[in-house]
Amino acid sequence: MKKWLKGFVATSAAVLSLGAAFTAVDVEAQDTKELTVYSNALSNGRQEWLDEQAQAAGFQLEFVEGGSGDIYNRLLAEAGDPQADVVFGMDEVNWTTITEEGLVRQYSPAWAADLPEDALTGDGYFHPTTEERITMYYNSDSVSAEDIPARMEDFGKDENWTEQYRVPVDFGGSTNQKIALSILLQYQDENGELGISEEGWTALGDFLANGYLTAEGEDHVQSYVDGAFPVTYYWSSGVSQAIEEYGANMEPINFEPGVITMREQVGIVEKGDDNDYSAAEEFVEWFGSAEVQGGWAEAHGTWPVNPAAQEQAGDTIRYISENTDVMDVDWDFVRENIDSWVEKIELDLLP
Repeated sequence: MKKWLKGFVATSAAVLSLGAAFTAVDVEAQDTKELTVYSNALSNGRQEWLDEQAQAAGFQLEFVEGGSGDIYNRLLAEAGDPQADVVFGMDEVNWTTITEEGLVRQYSPAWAADLPEDALTGDGYFHPTTEERITMYYNSDSVSAEDIPARMEDFGKDENWTEQYRVPVDFGGSTNQKIALSILLQYQDENGELGISEEGWTALGDFLANGYLTAEGEDHVQSYVDGAFPVTYYWSSGVSQAIEEYGANMEPINFEPGVITMREQVGIVEKGDDNDYSAAEEFVEWFGSAEVQGGWAEAHGTWPVNPAAQEQAGDTIRYISENTDVMDVDWDFVRENIDSWVEKIELDLLP
């Protein structure tokens, strides 16, 4: 049984140390380029790291941080008077919607030519930087790999798993939504309620009802480490930090259909033809470059979309990426239905 993750605490600390020492691309002395940046990916030291590297590269950044839904809604609310210059983070669903609303300016950075073709879904309006795989993890000191169900929804069919795996308490956030999608997308039915068969809604309902719901204020990672439940769900770039801070043993589960994979994107906000976009374009070129994304990966445990930047990624995120398969997802189908699905889940399915 693999227990490698437990031993990566020291490795993860070294990775963070390397990231802290990363030096931004040198630039010639110029007037500072001031930009307002919106993002849902600035927590756990990311904002401080980016601010330091950006200043060295000649940028003065003002940040607006929030959850993916908060950033998305703010962009829509400011459509008549946009305040942001650049946005990074969110997922393909939100990016496609704000692009259709005319809120994103078309611009293709040079580094886009280095990305896998199947990752380029933004028609030149937005481009991927990092990849998040959303799946479940188990403590291999407590659970054998042979005992793990082949499909996520199977946890809800076995009383032996009752309250032995963590489930979302709400579905307002992107990560929690991806857990629901992991099940619902296996039961697409054009004649079913909201495009999902009755079997699919039952499977998700049973999964939620049979799982462990964390209490308000409970530290779910600490509860997992303490043995309250041996299976949890997590986003891939957060795993190395959970290992370092909590000593967590987290073995990724690769379910039969694969795992939900979202790609965070970067793009420029449309502010009219009379706006000067030169600084925003320079920032996108800099931020998405292999050197900066490689440094970002070293410092924060992310998996870059750019293959050249992946060389600098840590062992933990590399292991997760190499040992899970990407689920085939129709993101247009998700975008058409996600709000209705969330409403139904929170009204009808949450315990």
